[in-house]
Amino acid sequence: MHKVNKIMPYVFPMFVLGVLVLYCLVDPLQSHFPIQCPWHLLTGTQCPGCGFQRALFALLHGQWYGALRYNYFFVFSLPYALMAILATWYNYHHIFDSLRTFVYHRVTMRVYVVLFFAWWVIRNVFDL
Repeated sequence: MHKVNKIMPYVFPMFVLGVLVLYCLVDPLQSHFPIQCPWHLLTGTQCPGCGFQRALFALLHGQWYGALRYNYFFVFSLPYALMAILATWYNYHHIFDSLRTFVYHRVTMRVYVVLFFAWWVIRNVFDL
């Protein structure tokens, strides 16, 4: 486990860069590459993650409104995800200790989970 924690700060950014380049070049609306949502295929309703590939493509091309239309929750979750990554893998010399405390605080995590499930319901009730 300790070895994984040492290499992750180097491997993860390369993986993210590869995904970003891929989604910058491949339009999910025009390609058969994107992964189809199994929840949507089985139930016909949208899961909280439906549309994140299109939202990512729109964000990478500067289309903020389009990204919000595809998946509000994904766009608003990005800052939290970035904070979690910084606090977990890049906390050298404990400079992100207060950020880590916030990100992993039980109230913060509970609010995130509640928002996740609320988004799941809201997007299907109001067809967002």
